Amino acid sequence: MPLFEVGIYNQIVRNFVRSGEEVPAHLNPKFDSTLYYSREATSRQVLDAKLKREFKSTDGYVVEHIEKISD
Repeated sequence: MPLFEVGIYNQIVRNFVRSGEEVPAHLNPKFDSTLYYSREATSRQVLDAKLKREFKSTDGYVVEHIEKISD
């Protein structure tokens, strides 16, 4: 199954951090930076659908990077 590298950050977290405010407890402050994950998916379209469910844009998540790293 193809393997992808995915980079994700959270814009809401970045806004809190950059304004000097404390990040609310329900948000992970690590998402101020882009975090990279490896994800398997049968296709880019399947991966996009998985990411939309796991990292909702309405919750501030931004998928910044997707790269296929192996077949």
